[in-house]
Amino acid sequence: MAQPQLDTEDDTRSSERHTDARASLAPASDWGSFVGDLSKRGDRPAWRVHDRTHVEFALDYAIEPGARSTEHEWEAYFFVPESLRIDSKTYDKQDIYSDLASYIRFAVPDVPFAEVAGAPLERLRDVVESGDRAAMIRELRVFACLVRAAGVARKRTISDALNDGDSDRRTRALAATSRMVADTGRIAEGLRSVLATLPEGDDTLTTAAQWVDEDVSRLLETLMGNLAIQLEEADAPETLRQSVVNAAVSEARYRRDGCLEGVGTATASKRDVEHLEFRRHVLKRFTSSVLWLKPEVRDAARVVLNVLYAVAAGVAMTFAVVAAIWNGNPMGSDLFMWAVIAVLAYMAKDRLKAWLQGVFSSVVSRHLPDRRWRLHDPERRVMLGKIDEQSAFVPFGDLPPAVLERRRSTRVHPLEEQARVEKVLWHRKVVRLSAAKLARADERFDALTEIFRLDLRRWLAHTDDPKRKIVFADPEAGRVQSAIAPRVYNLGIVYRLRRAGDDSAPWERIRVVVTRKGIRRIDHIPGTVRPAGLGADFSLSGAPA
Repeated sequence: MAQPQLDTEDDTRSSERHTDARASLAPASDWGSFVGDLSKRGDRPAWRVHDRTHVEFALDYAIEPGARSTEHEWEAYFFVPESLRIDSKTYDKQDIYSDLASYIRFAVPDVPFAEVAGAPLERLRDVVESGDRAAMIRELRVFACLVRAAGVARKRTISDALNDGDSDRRTRALAATSRMVADTGRIAEGLRSVLATLPEGDDTLTTAAQWVDEDVSRLLETLMGNLAIQLEEADAPETLRQSVVNAAVSEARYRRDGCLEGVGTATASKRDVEHLEFRRHVLKRFTSSVLWLKPEVRDAARVVLNVLYAVAAGVAMTFAVVAAIWNGNPMGSDLFMWAVIAVLAYMAKDRLKAWLQGVFSSVVSRHLPDRRWRLHDPERRVMLGKIDEQSAFVPFGDLPPAVLERRRSTRVHPLEEQARVEKVLWHRKVVRLSAAKLARADERFDALTEIFRLDLRRWLAHTDDPKRKIVFADPEAGRVQSAIAPRVYNLGIVYRLRRAGDDSAPWERIRVVVTRKGIRRIDHIPGTVRPAGLGADFSLSGAPA
């Protein structure tokens, strides 16, 4: 029998109604991860597939101009198919926080690539003239981060315009490319002129300067090299493409002539290429570590729970003592009966204590955060702010109406919620930042970036085989056929990032499509319009508690 390949998924209708809208998701960068990509995300959270089992998303927490402090709230609801067996009994809070890793750093100041050779370079020159070794090493690393963030952002803008298909945008992109080539030369020459003025005789400072020099040179070479390839694919003018190639080659020759590492060749072996990548990673970690913060995480409810557990023990013990006294003096009454009542009182006391502890634990988990973070800047020894974090499985009936509206936006009939049952995992963070403390650390930094990396390996443990054979009868051909159908699962995520008190912030939604083998893609679900067929009578009476 013929075996046609069918590309199906759980939510075919919604995929037809909505475009993939991949432009709203983070494009793959030269650095492969939000951790390495230092460019700003903008006002909206950005999402990316990091690898086969990890989803990454990045948030920017900006300080309001003129405000003494700023509070941001992140909230997300993960709609997990019941067939994955992820619920409060199989997946506790420790599992949640183990699978949801978090990285926090300063957001790189928003400096256009054309201006990097201006004020940032002048500041670096002033710090070098101060003679403070620690300040020089720190400023060299900050400058490398500025070049990385501004260069990636500028190259991304040019690439988007080249791929747009609009002739006017293409013309502007080609002009911007020419300017970027000139700016690359000015940045490289300016940095090297400052490095030439560094004091001699300090091995640590000399090594740090060489590493920053190599990192910036390799960064500029990579940006120009990738841009040259895209220009060739876009059939750009040969003279422009060659100028970009020359800029990339110039950086490689500079490192070769200066005896710096990380120079590739057309005849490089696999071992050489491996070393190139290893060296790039080392340099990136060295320069970008100036931005990373050190969180101190503790159990936020531990003290309150211990106090309440002590109260539970006291109440239970009081019950046992009262019961014993109520029964009278064992020497003046039936000793056997007194012993029976005493044992029963002790049993009741033990169960009362356990019940009260359960009640107190439930109340605390609902009203107090699970974890409290204190954000420290280890380079400048400043405590910047606090973060409260909380998560739990939430019944459908307790979801906010706006969240339900976004989740239902692609459903056609109420029966779908009974046919495709989901568990809802809720995650929330409240971030409080002090403007004065950020300014004390470095007045240029006006925002923090938090990068989450969600590991889905445990979520995929109970998925079916990624491909299954299905059999069906063709009414036109009058025969039975079979096909290989991929088995996919849709993880819906409804989320928003807002400033505290801003109820106008919209709820966004994405769909993470997974199989047993891992993540296939991320779809952004645009709009908030409810499809026809979902009227006001669409209730949750048949949904799980």
